[in-house]
Amino acid sequence: MKVYLIFIAYFLTISLSIGQSDYPTLDEIRDQLETLRADHSDYFDFSSIATSPGGNEVWLAKMGSGDEDLTPGLMFVSGVDGRHPAGTQMTLHLAKKLLAEKDEFLNRFYFYFVPVLSPDAYEQYHGDLIYERLGNAKETDIDRDGRISEDSYDDLDGNGLISQIRITDPTGKYTAHSSDDRVLFSIEKRPVEEVIYRVISEGIDNDKDGLFNEDGPGGVNLNNNFSFNYPAFQPGAGEHAVSEEGNRNLAEFLFERWNIYAVFTFGLENNLSHPVSFDRAKVSQRVITGPLEKDAKVASQIGKLYEDKVGWEDAVKLEQGPGSFSSWAYFHYCRYSFVSPAWWAPVTIEKEEEVEGDDNSVEESENGVEEEGDRSKITAKDLRENYDLRYIHWAESEGITDYFIPWTSIEHPDFPGREAEVGGFKPFVRNNPPLTYLEEVADGYLDFIKSFGKKMPVLEFGDVKVEEIDHRVFRVSGRVINSGQLPTGTELGDRSRWVRDIRHRVLLNSDQELLTGHYRDFHKSLQPGEYFEFSWLISGRGEVTLDAASPMTGVATEVIELR
Repeated sequence: MKVYLIFIAYFLTISLSIGQSDYPTLDEIRDQLETLRADHSDYFDFSSIATSPGGNEVWLAKMGSGDEDLTPGLMFVSGVDGRHPAGTQMTLHLAKKLLAEKDEFLNRFYFYFVPVLSPDAYEQYHGDLIYERLGNAKETDIDRDGRISEDSYDDLDGNGLISQIRITDPTGKYTAHSSDDRVLFSIEKRPVEEVIYRVISEGIDNDKDGLFNEDGPGGVNLNNNFSFNYPAFQPGAGEHAVSEEGNRNLAEFLFERWNIYAVFTFGLENNLSHPVSFDRAKVSQRVITGPLEKDAKVASQIGKLYEDKVGWEDAVKLEQGPGSFSSWAYFHYCRYSFVSPAWWAPVTIEKEEEVEGDDNSVEESENGVEEEGDRSKITAKDLRENYDLRYIHWAESEGITDYFIPWTSIEHPDFPGREAEVGGFKPFVRNNPPLTYLEEVADGYLDFIKSFGKKMPVLEFGDVKVEEIDHRVFRVSGRVINSGQLPTGTELGDRSRWVRDIRHRVLLNSDQELLTGHYRDFHKSLQPGEYFEFSWLISGRGEVTLDAASPMTGVATEVIELR
């Protein structure tokens, strides 16, 4: 029995240290989608919308029932950034949890999922050489020297992982953190008596152009390839905006789906925990670069909801980069667009608490004053300001040990006679926890999505009145109200042809005639509690049907009798 318990303890320790390997392969993701389709064929289906340059399929799954064109939809996208398999896992978790409950919430909406938009980059997680890949498998002359993929990564320490190299260099931009010398951080001023490092990715300058690993296998970074704020001519951006088949086909799908109300992305950006504020200067330009005022208020409202339901504090600030999908979804698709990594290492000490660092201890001089040697105290402020330090403290508090490659001296051919070390964080660990840690986050995110759904706009008829003003002539009047807690569409969408207006109409029988007003009318978006009024003169008795509809709100119907 004692031996058995020791074996279990050992197995659990190993499981924690290598739990990252449980992220599914592309084949396993397809198998999971096929299982969901087999088990829920009445609600769930998926298909390929593109084939990547590496020959991998890009899948899009759809969940829902009823009239898709007039049922509000929510879009979930992950795997735009190959460094973030946790996002793919969150998308799969969410789809499974929604199907498992199969309640009224599932019947009110359509849900769309793209688990891996950039499969070529994603599969590097399971590659023979493991590194955090951004580009797809398209052969690209990134450094524009007329040669393809001539300067890739080199596994100098032979461990199958690509990490970093730090070289002592007085012109470098990094130094070791005083609380943990494994951690490097960028410096502005040169501190006295500190070792300064130049930091490069693991490899050598194969093409002798002074750059390191700048032209490896692949390609185009799909999260730099969308049309808003497109970084033209920059490495990895592609030959032109939306040049990649996966991006192009996803965009075409979205433009054809008028019913999608909001887009949620899992990625290494975060506008949920840190909503973008309204900036009048940014919306006064010819090309708008910031959210419009009403949309910024909605972003703040949803950010507070996210904080309340998901409950993760001390969120890292991750900006939306140029050409990113999440920015495009708002600025060019004109939908509410929310992005979050879903998980980040939490701050694991209280504000007042301090913990000892690795090596140094408090030393006092003869006069009782603390010497410079006391640099080992770690505070909550330190962890908030330095994510690497935060991750280390969290991992060790959780018993996770296999996350860092110790800095080890090497002879680097491009830096003869210089001190060079290879090491650093293992690929993927900082933003992709062992899978067990995503379960709780997925539950909170499902609660957040459900709460978001409850706040979504709902059209209702109010104060509908029928007055007979002459023989067989009736005035029908009233109002259409948005009784939800969110607008029926973005303020930016009101300026765009890619968001449909609210359609309002009256349906008469063959014995009736419309005397004044239009059979059909259209209106721009409604804020919560806002309404528009209508009035018709109708000749003839009998039943009349009023309806108000938008693809993003559904249909409201009122049947009245003219007597």
